Amino acid sequence: MKTPFASALLSLLAASTLSAQSTITLEQARQAALANSPATTDKQLYLDAGDLRAKSVSDARLPQVKAVAQSTYQSEVTEFDLSAFGFPAITISKDQYHAGFEVQQTIYEFGATHAQRDLALTNAQAQAAQADVALLNVKRRTDQLYAGVLQQQAGLRILRLRAADIAAQLAQVSSAVRNGVSLRSNEELLKAEALATEQQIITSATALAQTVSALSILTALPMDTTMTFVLPEVPAAKGMGTRPERTAFSLQQSSTSLQADLVRKANLPHIAAFGNGYYGRPGFNFLYNDFRTYGMVGLGINWNIAGYYTQGKKLKENAIQQKLIEDRERQFGLEQATDIDREEKEIAKLDRIAELDPGIVASKTFVCEAAASQLRNGVITAQDYVIEQNAQDQAKLNMELHRIQAVMARMDHQLTQGN
Repeated sequence: MKTPFASALLSLLAASTLSAQSTITLEQARQAALANSPATTDKQLYLDAGDLRAKSVSDARLPQVKAVAQSTYQSEVTEFDLSAFGFPAITISKDQYHAGFEVQQTIYEFGATHAQRDLALTNAQAQAAQADVALLNVKRRTDQLYAGVLQQQAGLRILRLRAADIAAQLAQVSSAVRNGVSLRSNEELLKAEALATEQQIITSATALAQTVSALSILTALPMDTTMTFVLPEVPAAKGMGTRPERTAFSLQQSSTSLQADLVRKANLPHIAAFGNGYYGRPGFNFLYNDFRTYGMVGLGINWNIAGYYTQGKKLKENAIQQKLIEDRERQFGLEQATDIDREEKEIAKLDRIAELDPGIVASKTFVCEAAASQLRNGVITAQDYVIEQNAQDQAKLNMELHRIQAVMARMDHQLTQGN
């Protein structure tokens, strides 16, 4: 389990590693984002607080020592006048004092303290599980930004290739215009297309910088658009894992069960030994008026019979809480099953689409090259060429995007499964 220091160290080491290299992987980004998330620290704080509460509850089994002191003055006291019998009168002082210690040691309480301790630990674990849910969302957010960077980099690469292709065609058409073998409109159309492509490059580069910046903030790692963001390998298929939500539901059920057990045990008799020692006057023998030490020891029982008045209602309320948790868990299960089915169908669709992409790109490239040749020979206009160039570029971009989407869809699917 990571401590706050360990999380900070992990983030620092990751930053040092990145500063020495120009590439980053999804796993590096995930680990850095988790280390940088407050939920990681919160998780440990929840567990630490639970341990402290559990120890405080356990300390109730230790002897409970209380120091007491009291001084009083009474307007009247009991008097014994025995002079008629030849004995001196017994006079009790109106000012009375006592100070000392009272000690109580629990002997048996039918496991109430143990139940309280278990409840404190279980509640802390449930809170930690909720922090794990938050960390799962951090992973998803990291994956979304990372996928966005990959897609935007791919789009930017295609746009730059497009700009180079148009520039090459423009140079040839300009030469043809100067030689009087091509129309000026073809040259102007290609110039406009070159400028429009430059606008798209500026827009895409800005969007990429924004996404990289967001990922850098999320992970607390130094990043820039010149870095290589590695597309993960296609992950191996895995079975169902355990989502943190499932763990949280299970711990909430355990908590409600422990609360019900505690309600029952709290109303059972508690047996304790006690011992009280004082110094003062008068003592338990109030006829002896001198200052002195005195005390007593004993065995007591404390039985909260009035607690049975509300025990049944509390247990019914507890049963309702358990049913509510079961319903929330069932609803979560339905949503998870729906997500898994949708994702599996989406992955199958992307795989099928990706299989067709190379053929589409090959055909579009062939047509675009033919159009370029026809443009040079004056067979078609620049507008016709641009149409085919756009179709080729879109096909290439689609192939890149489908490849990225297929991988990232599987990564997301594993998170949905709980892996």
